[in-house]
Amino acid sequence: MAKTIGLATLLSGQGKNMVYEFWNVFEKEYNSVGVQSFDYPNLGYQGGSCEDINLLKIDVEKVSENIHSFEVNIEGFGYFEEPSDVVYLKVKKNNKLTKLHSTLNNLLTRHCDTVFDLYKPNNWVPHITLAMGDISPDNLTLFRNRYQYMTPEFTQLITNISLVEFQDDGDVELIKKYEIN
Repeated sequence: MAKTIGLATLLSGQGKNMVYEFWNVFEKEYNSVGVQSFDYPNLGYQGGSCEDINLLKIDVEKVSENIHSFEVNIEGFGYFEEPSDVVYLKVKKNNKLTKLHSTLNNLLTRHCDTVFDLYKPNNWVPHITLAMGDISPDNLTLFRNRYQYMTPEFTQLITNISLVEFQDDGDVELIKKYEIN
């Protein structure tokens, strides 16, 4: 039976703490908890539908052994309006991030029957999601107005590649976290 899986980096340090703070703001002030279907703030790379993830696990481990940790810059808020309203922190692309994304996209393309179109290299917008799926248009407008002059900026260290599974109930479960040096 096919499973819907994804590859992401779980955040740590200041980035993780800031995302948790914003998740709390969205929950209390805007009644939005959709992003919390996965307990870990993250930067997503690609996902898809795979029949057998055992070989994928081996290949993700190999990839993780051959890359080194690196930094990415977070530079303010961004918004998606399709396929649903999303608020996110913008992650600035750099050569190492682009190369890692390409490697992981190719890996999932080999192992999965399908991959997510929005996460293919030509479409991918690196981001850290703060609110998604259940923020009303009115609340999105309120947030944009309230935070229009705030520009969160920080550096996030990429230290892992994590394999996750999207459950039928909407939750996302961590399968395995692969540390990188």
